[in-house]
Amino acid sequence: MDKRSQRYIIRYAKVRKEKRADINWLCFFFLFFLFFASFAQEKIEFSGEGSLIGILSSEDIIPFWFHKNTSTRIGEFTNGAMYGKSEAKFDWGENNTLKAGVSLMLRDGIEEEFQRENLFLEYTNNWLKTTLGAKERPILYNDLSSNNGNIIWSTNARPMPGLILEAKQPTKISKIFALDWGIAHYSLNDDRYVKDTRVHYKRIGLVVNLNEKHKITGQFQHFAQWAGTSPEYGVLPSDLEAFIDVFFARSGDESTAPGEQQNSIGNHLGSYLLDYQFITKIGNFSAYHEHLFEDGSGTALANFPDGVWGATFQPKKLKVFTMLLYEYVDTSDQSGISGFSGIDNYFSNSIYRSGWTYEGNIIGTPFITADDSIDLDLIEKNPTAIINNRVQAHHFGLMGTFKKIDWLFKTTISNSLGTYGRPFDPSIESWYNYVSFSYETDKYGIFNIIGGADFSNITDTVIGGGLSYKYVF
Repeated sequence: MDKRSQRYIIRYAKVRKEKRADINWLCFFFLFFLFFASFAQEKIEFSGEGSLIGILSSEDIIPFWFHKNTSTRIGEFTNGAMYGKSEAKFDWGENNTLKAGVSLMLRDGIEEEFQRENLFLEYTNNWLKTTLGAKERPILYNDLSSNNGNIIWSTNARPMPGLILEAKQPTKISKIFALDWGIAHYSLNDDRYVKDTRVHYKRIGLVVNLNEKHKITGQFQHFAQWAGTSPEYGVLPSDLEAFIDVFFARSGDESTAPGEQQNSIGNHLGSYLLDYQFITKIGNFSAYHEHLFEDGSGTALANFPDGVWGATFQPKKLKVFTMLLYEYVDTSDQSGISGFSGIDNYFSNSIYRSGWTYEGNIIGTPFITADDSIDLDLIEKNPTAIINNRVQAHHFGLMGTFKKIDWLFKTTISNSLGTYGRPFDPSIESWYNYVSFSYETDKYGIFNIIGGADFSNITDTVIGGGLSYKYVF
């Protein structure tokens, strides 16, 4: 049997295993719903939605903003998709809430056409929120942001399954200061180079309410891919001692892989965020910078000005125009090309060769690109699925309401340079455009028309349109 056939059989077996795991979780949640309903039939609240979309495109691929940051509800080759979502909520006492949710998606143009998006249980009280399972991230900035407000953890990939404990809302320390926090453990259960990779996550944030009109938020977030089974190094450390090393980003001993002895156990990445919000007579303003890092040089800001630089404005008295957003995204410095600490090579790793991806989709900013067709078993120095992580992009978003029509417009001008090791020649210059018009009826749901046009210096122009319908109950 040749190597290609072996890889196909292994991949097919892995997909079958993932399907069985999803089916097992679906059965568990279905039984939980039955118990939930019988236990609190009068107090339980149900909600849900269903949607359909059809898309036409001038090329096989559809416009960039049609499919990016959709949690893979729509793929880059999708022409039709269906989505269904249901949630049940039970309140008891004054501050205790238990919620269960499931959402399923069916679309063409993707290897796994039928998948779950959400599958979770969530408990909240007046200070804590605990979520078990996979749950979509909340949409920030009215869906205008290029990365949903988080360059490391956007909505570009399907939600990862795991467990997160976090503050329900920032906890007041004093009249001025409030503390935000979160800690989580996730599992990357997809078909990847290091099987059963785990993800450690934590954040700590400080909110400073200077007065009623001025607020400053500072946040540190940290991710680490660790553990799992590598084709090259075998079973990677996964015990309590290894977790402590991962938590504090410490290097490993002689029993760990070579790269983890010089650096840290696992593949570490994270960001600093500084956000300033202020209220004026004409509207609400915000200005923010999120600085990403992958090693010590990045945490020391040697890769400045990499990250996201953004600003928003929400006028108070205008309806036709309700929000404006601008973001400049830069990942091109990477602490430079020379020196021991240079070439940070964002979202890549020599041990975790699939990189910062889930099911081949970048978990962070969609401007960084992975190629899941690359054979990561090839014997070469540091093979990786990440083919483009040096990007400069200007992104604009605008939205408003005209009579009963809600409209939204996004446009992005980007320059993709490839990687330091394998630069693009020439660089890829792209211009992505997206527009939507939405009308909500009183009884019959929401109708939406979308349009998009992408231009590039190396590929054909992509022009597309679509019609969708959503009913919320």
